[in-house]
Amino acid sequence: MNKDEIDLETLDGIKLLIIGCPREMFSLKEFEALKKFISSGRSVFILMNEGGESKLGTNINYLLE
Repeated sequence: MNKDEIDLETLDGIKLLIIGCPREMFSLKEFEALKKFISSGRSVFILMNEGGESKLGTNINYLLE
């Protein structure tokens, strides 16, 4: 479990990132790191609860769009 900001250094050596029901907003810097992570051929698996982004108070749809 990571509670620190997500950056390329944090993601180094990871092939699959699992994000389970995020409950906080992601920063633009975190989204940029995640986009680079995905474009480098690695994978992200995102799990959400009923009610999605608005109920959980996150902005993960920005990445999913």
